[in-house]
This record gives sequence, structure tokens and C-alpha cells, in this order.
Amino acid sequence: MPDVKQLFFVRHGQTEWNASQRMQGQWNSDLNEVGRSQAKANGKLLAGLCVEALFVSPLDRTRQTAEIINRYLDVPVTYDGRIKEWDCGDWSGHLYADVQKKWARQWQAYQANRFHYRGPNCENFPDMIRRARPFLDELLEQPAERVAIISHGMIGRVMVSLLLQLDETDVLSFGQDNDVVFHLAMSDSRVKATHFVAGDGPFEGFRAPRR
Repeated sequence: MPDVKQLFFVRHGQTEWNASQRMQGQWNSDLNEVGRSQAKANGKLLAGLCVEALFVSPLDRTRQTAEIINRYLDVPVTYDGRIKEWDCGDWSGHLYADVQKKWARQWQAYQANRFHYRGPNCENFPDMIRRARPFLDELLEQPAERVAIISHGMIGRVMVSLLLQLDETDVLSFGQDNDVVFHLAMSDSRVKATHFVAGDGPFEGFRAPRR
């Protein structure tokens, strides 16, 4: 690993399903106009930060985000299924409001134990940790010093939490809006966390999601 590894965790731009509060999970949905604008802003940001490589979830919304971002970078792109979003199983494609009604008992159990509980055919956080950890181990051995990872709200949180060695409570204490980029500057002795919002920053630490 270089003396300082610069990792930029990018969430895909807003989709129609994000806007309508529909659960996406590993199902596909397209960026909307807002999402495309967010991807453009992040492309300009990452170009200014001299990012050398992109690692991308293969779902449609992350592919679309990466394609827009890479117009500004023109760097190698690697797609990796291990950084797909949380698999939300039977809830995929349903409005959050409908999930809370149709699966009321399961939803209450999920809210009571969001780290460990699995909804119907869903993953939980330990499941995501198991697939993200080997990806991160390999990523840290990549020769590129400045790398962007384009993924999703929940699996992105998992990856950042693993690198920061956060406990279960802290993993659930923050989120990532579609226009936020998390930045980790990693050396052998420390990890410094900052973030960017809509192409502006860096700002210290992580910010809570607006919603």
C-alpha cells in the first residue's frame, strides 16, 4: 500500500426509485435528472483530486454514475459484484410505506435490530461485511494511490465502517446522501475521514443524511 492511500467512496446519483421512496436493493433503476447532475458534479470533483482508478458496483445505477464520472477522468474501471447494494429480498421494488404495512411484524423486528435482523430473504450487516471485507483487502493492495469506489448507501457505509473499525452502534449512526463523497486518507498509523457535498469540500468527518 502507498504511504497514504486515498479512497473516495461515491454513492450513485439519485434514481427515480430514490425519489419515490421505493426499495432498490440489488434491483435495477435508472438515474433521474438530479442523479445525473450529481454524477457530473462528482466527476469534476474527482478529476480535480486526480483519481486514478474506479471500482464500481455492476448495478445499472452505479454503472450510469460511473460512466458520467469517467467522462471527466478517463481512467480504468473495474466492476465488482461484491460491492452491490444490500439485498433486501422480498422487499425489493416495494415502496417503504408499503413494506411497513405488508410486512409489519418483520419491519418492526428489523427496526429493533437493524444490524443483525434479516427480513424475508434479505441480507443483514454481517452478510454485507463478509462480502465487502475481501474486496477491501484486495483494494488496499492496488498500486493506484487515489481510488474511487462507486457503490451504494448501505454497502458503502459497511466499507467505510470496516476501514474505520467502527462498532455496531457507530455503523448505524451515519448515512450517505446521493451527493456526498466520503474520503479516507489511510496510512499505516492513522485514517483521516472527511467528506464532500455536491462537489464542495472537504469538510471534517462525516455528515448525517438530510432525510
